[in-house]
Amino acid sequence: MGLDVPKYNVLKLNKALYGTKQASCCWWLHLQKTLQKIGFRTNDEDPSTYTMHQEDDQAILWMHVDDGALTASSTDLLNKITQQLNYFLQIKWDVKISALVGISIEETEQGLKFYQPELIDKLTNLTPSKITVKTPLPTNCQLESNFSAGNMDKPFLKQIGILLYIAQACQPDIYFAANYLA
Repeated sequence: MGLDVPKYNVLKLNKALYGTKQASCCWWLHLQKTLQKIGFRTNDEDPSTYTMHQEDDQAILWMHVDDGALTASSTDLLNKITQQLNYFLQIKWDVKISALVGISIEETEQGLKFYQPELIDKLTNLTPSKITVKTPLPTNCQLESNFSAGNMDKPFLKQIGILLYIAQACQPDIYFAANYLA
């Protein structure tokens, strides 16, 4: 099975193989070159954000590995960009964004709702007690810590870590409570 290579010989790959350490870097360089070909420029502050300006129109593309979002000030520019990208890359386009980097996105009458059901399910499965409470914490809340280096409650610390991540990513309303408990 495979290729017979004489002893002490080395083969050079001309393309990156999926799953290798170099694959993500090769993909990122390929993506950058492709985006530059069609007129996007890398944002200095955030290298995963690309911008394009054409006359009175502009477009913004944000990418994280193989997940991203594209928006433009006109439908014509958006259609032009999607055609150009489809020429160079195999892309699955969703007209309405429903999820991005593990965050579920839902459009409501009030605006956009961001949540992470998988992470919240993981958190509730870690918790033996299913008691729910409202946030924010009461202003007079005083907690006592009974933790020392020897009796750290690792499940509790894991739960707080997940809560802090959820608060930062999509639930800022629980940030104070999660930070206070940490």
